[in-house]
Amino acid sequence: MANTINKKNIKELARIPYQKKIIKAVKSVTKKTSIVKPERSSSIQKRSTIGVEVEFFILNKNGRIINKADQLLDRIKKNNKGLDVTKEVGKNMIEVGCYPDLEGINSLLSLSENLETLLYAAEEMDYVLCPLGTYPGKNNPETRNTDHYKIENKLFGKNAYMQASRASGLHIHYALPWGVYDFKKHKLKKRVNSKHKQCLVNSYNFLIAADPALSTFAQSSPFFQGSLVGKDARALIWRGDSDICFSPSLYNQFPVYGELPSYQHTGTDLINFTEEMYRNWNNILLDGGIKESDLPKYKSILETNWTPLRLSYHGTLEQRGMDINTPLVILALSRVIQNILRAIQEDFVKVYVSDKAIDEPFKYENNSILIPPFTYVKNELQRLAFLKGLDNDQVYRYAKRLLWLARELGVKKDENIFDPLEAMLSERKTTSDNIIALAKKLGHKDMTHDMPADIAAQIALEYSSKLFKEMVLFRELVKRQVSGVK
Repeated sequence: MANTINKKNIKELARIPYQKKIIKAVKSVTKKTSIVKPERSSSIQKRSTIGVEVEFFILNKNGRIINKADQLLDRIKKNNKGLDVTKEVGKNMIEVGCYPDLEGINSLLSLSENLETLLYAAEEMDYVLCPLGTYPGKNNPETRNTDHYKIENKLFGKNAYMQASRASGLHIHYALPWGVYDFKKHKLKKRVNSKHKQCLVNSYNFLIAADPALSTFAQSSPFFQGSLVGKDARALIWRGDSDICFSPSLYNQFPVYGELPSYQHTGTDLINFTEEMYRNWNNILLDGGIKESDLPKYKSILETNWTPLRLSYHGTLEQRGMDINTPLVILALSRVIQNILRAIQEDFVKVYVSDKAIDEPFKYENNSILIPPFTYVKNELQRLAFLKGLDNDQVYRYAKRLLWLARELGVKKDENIFDPLEAMLSERKTTSDNIIALAKKLGHKDMTHDMPADIAAQIALEYSSKLFKEMVLFRELVKRQVSGVK
């Protein structure tokens, strides 16, 4: 195999400083790993857990987008029954994931094994997977037109609907606090006096506030259809936010279903918000000419929401506003979320909105985290994050403070895991910045013109190779956490 994971690839990765530090910390990197399953006990209260979904573009060996998802899915399901790999809106995309297990780190180990299986299956078919939020060059993928996809295609219109197949994301799930979710009815319980319900509100509001920083660390989509549009084209073409004014975007006509949602004050407010989103969505479908008999059969009212943060019918908070990225960045971001939400849900750290947090974002004092007003986060920070990234001082300080908080609230030594994010802050360069630099190095110096197809293909292949090579480090770092190695 051209991309076999071995010691040679580890040496190639060592050229990058932060990866060199990680490699030094990892022992026995080529040893076969099996998932460690913790013993479950009914007498122990459920611990907070994490899961991850990752979306990738499918390319041929020349680095061009191909619509081969169904063929790849057939190959995987034939040889690997039970593997969590699913189709996406575009036939040029595929998704692999793992939902929360008792211990979040085991979910990530499961993800690594699922992803390796997917990578090898793609290799056997002469396909490669690309971990970028948008493909750098022009592409016109095929979208699905069956089931609920057919309804969405009609509702959004062909041009806007096409955007969904041109954007690949990273979704991180974190289990809801104990006792707030009804797993039979797939909705929140209406409990009035519950400290766990307040933990839910605190977790929800915190992740909304963290969105500009998380999306900055994850950004890998400076180009859209060959044009340089900023640092996070995926967010621009997905959210439909009137404050961003990017067109055509997927949710341009229905921004409330794609934009960053506002903070909620109580558990009741959050319940009412989810119910309202469900009712309004059904009305939108009916007003759009969809017959009542043809309305989608959703598993839960929580499925009618595609905002950057949502309550998932899996019983999780789903942060879905980030670009896909390489495995070590994914691991670092999942740990940021895990450390902070675990403190909120298990140690009952409080979250308060404060003007003070504009100048001191994520200030931690008196067992409380301060987050800035929602208007500042949505109207100012997110636009700066999407267009300027770490070049902007406000965004840089915001991202730096989020990482500081994740370290402050961490329960284990995480320095190796956070190295990719530390490197971004040190250099003030995200993956998007590195993609722009690579495009210039390959000869695309005039960004007022569309990127040549051959350069876009080279960039996509470069990051496809990095995805493959980083998998062994990802697996070993996760394995070390499972085994308790410091």
